[in-house]
Amino acid sequence: MGSSVSTPGKERADRLRSGLADACHAAAEAIWDADVLVLCTGAGFSADSGLAVYADVAKVPAYASRCLDYSDICQPRWLYEEPELFWGFWGQCFNDYRETAPHSGYEIIESWVDRIFRHSEVAQTIRGRLEQSDSSRNDKQPYAIEGCPGAFFVFTSNVDAHHFDWFRACEIRECHGNVELYQCAGREASGMDMSSSRCSGIWRAPVDFRFQVDKTSMLAPKVAALGHDTSKDEAGLPGSDEASVPRVGQVKGSARSTTLRHMPPGTATDGTGSQAAASFLANHPICHQCGGPARPAILMFGDFDWQDLDSQEKRWNDWTATVEQLATERKSEDGVKALRAVVLEIGAGGNVRTVRATAERTLRELLDAGAEAKLLRVNPDFPLPDEDGLASHVVSIMGKGLESLKLMDSAMGSITTQRSM
Repeated sequence: MGSSVSTPGKERADRLRSGLADACHAAAEAIWDADVLVLCTGAGFSADSGLAVYADVAKVPAYASRCLDYSDICQPRWLYEEPELFWGFWGQCFNDYRETAPHSGYEIIESWVDRIFRHSEVAQTIRGRLEQSDSSRNDKQPYAIEGCPGAFFVFTSNVDAHHFDWFRACEIRECHGNVELYQCAGREASGMDMSSSRCSGIWRAPVDFRFQVDKTSMLAPKVAALGHDTSKDEAGLPGSDEASVPRVGQVKGSARSTTLRHMPPGTATDGTGSQAAASFLANHPICHQCGGPARPAILMFGDFDWQDLDSQEKRWNDWTATVEQLATERKSEDGVKALRAVVLEIGAGGNVRTVRATAERTLRELLDAGAEAKLLRVNPDFPLPDEDGLASHVVSIMGKGLESLKLMDSAMGSITTQRSM
């Protein structure tokens, strides 16, 4: 893996931008011909919904006056040192994500998945093998899992939980968690690792819950004042060009109408019933087991106590292993076409490279297993491969996510017409 994100020079960048339509047409053909689709999304994918990206999320006067940027605020230590600041940030992020609709690109991809990858013969083969080996059905889940994935899976670092509006719960891997899920933070600050003092388990927030946050101070009082409409408070930087840039408390999207429709409720014994609801009776959530502070089950900076959703990670690992096994089997069979796989990566930059690294590793492992695999990298700044030797398997699409998806979908329509003639 390259040590840094690859950046095109000016001449190459100009060629890539001018060739955006052609690159999107090539990407559409690759998706149409594929047996398997892996979707990898980063913060840039959420940006098209009007949500803030890494560089802008914390650019509000309350944080600027204290010389705090995103990496400063996004740390679990504030839960003990200054809980009103901690819940001011995470509470407003929660509200922003709950109230903002995923952009239409999600629906575009879902239409491809349902048409090509969820019901195909390859999908049935993958799903059948996973059903036979699924050992996580009895695991405690913060939401219900129905069925097994077919020939599609999404890997994301985004914590907004917007993928659950369009994709099935069994098809989603969130490598950094999401704002809908909560965990015990430990009964007291006992150093950097509080795992010895915290309760186990992850539960989800009630669907009707909202945090009360003062958008001027960006603080969330422990006991919220009733009747105060925080949506009218301003959190931006008035009088500057930055006032129009999405940031925490000042997002630009439309109202959300499909909220978490594929995150079905679990059961009370899974920590999603009345006991979990009791965690959210105040503005600072508590652990429903010990009564100590709770926190979002999200990986933060300097975080030694995050609880990952192990069953979700297992589903991802099992699915990728099954796909690679199928690719290997096809490679060894005479007269059988190689498994065709596409990794579609959107909006994964260089600040946190988890998604880029995962996309390239997945591409490499599919190739090594014998698949005909391509990486479609959609990024307005960094569309090139980072790993040496992958260039011939990467389609670089130097554009924004939604813009590029619309071009691909238009090309998909033309391809469908041409091939049906």
